[in-house]
This record gives sequence, structure tokens and C-alpha cells, in this order.
Amino acid sequence: MFNSLLGNNKAASGVPALISPNTVIEGHIFCEGELQVDGKVIGDLDVNTLIVGLHGIIEGNVKAHRIRIKGTVDGCIDADKVILEQTAKVHGDVTHDTLSIEAGALIEGKLAHKTEVTNITSIKDKTTAQ
Repeated sequence: MFNSLLGNNKAASGVPALISPNTVIEGHIFCEGELQVDGKVIGDLDVNTLIVGLHGIIEGNVKAHRIRIKGTVDGCIDADKVILEQTAKVHGDVTHDTLSIEAGALIEGKLAHKTEVTNITSIKDKTTAQ
């Protein structure tokens, strides 16, 4: 189920971990699989796949392969694939390879691509070439 939310067709390798609503966890979390946060995490996360539910809150930095945010992240994000849904609130810098932002999502921080993008031509260069 969580893989399909992130556009991954591979079958889940195990049972996803869940931090349920009305739960607060403090400390560093490491998860090689999938983690869904519907409660509150105070601390850094190092996960393969992270889903921050609508009422989920993370107060700390996140390092992930894939992340889908519906709730709130107060901290920096470093992920290969980042999906910010309409209800997402991110207060921190986002470093990514692929970034998708739905209308209504809030980002307060810098956006940075992990790898140097070489196929972009500035608007000024395009107008002078014509």
C-alpha cells in the first residue's frame, strides 16, 4: 500500500512501521523499510521510505530515499524523491533529486537539487540566441 503511494511498483519487503496518532516519540529513528508517521516525532529520521500523514509532525531532520508529506516537517529534508501534497508544511531546506509540489503546499526554506543539472538554459540565453 505505501509503495503504491510513492509510485513504487515493487512489493513491500516487510510490514511498514506506523507511529499512530496521539503518540509522541523522542530520539533518532532508523528504518530500512517504510515508516508512516501519523503522530509526532521529535528527533532525526533516517529511513528508506517515509510518509508523513495529514496530522503527522516531525521536529527534526529527515534523510530518506523517498518521502511523501501530507503533514508537517520542521527540519531539513534530504531525499531522492520528495512529494509534497496540498496539505504539506515544510519549515526547512529540501535537498532532492526529484521534487513534486502540489498547489497549496507550504515550504519555508531553500530548495536544492542533489546533482548538477546540465540541461537547463536560462531565459536570458534563449532570448539572445534567437
